[in-house]
Amino acid sequence: MNASDRRPSNGVRYVLDRIAVDADHASYQGFAHLPAADVPLMARIDLPSGTVHVHATAVNGLAESRAVELSKTATALVRAATKAEIAAGQELPRKIVRWRA
Repeated sequence: MNASDRRPSNGVRYVLDRIAVDADHASYQGFAHLPAADVPLMARIDLPSGTVHVHATAVNGLAESRAVELSKTATALVRAATKAEIAAGQELPRKIVRWRA
């Protein structure tokens, strides 16, 4: 499977995998898959507050403003996907996958 097989025909598919959990934060790494590009994402969740920080790296001529927009959307999606687990003191999800049109 090559990168184009993972890309949607329209919209954005966010895919993040948990890569580390420490006492004070958790880290996720993944991509925002667009029809024409795969934008790398790095997410950090501060524990126990649940504050989420996501950075999208602009690639292949992607405008910086679009990368900022993807970061903001990914931040909200990661926060929603982890909020209940953080509040309950449970293990965070291994993978977060969300689709947005």
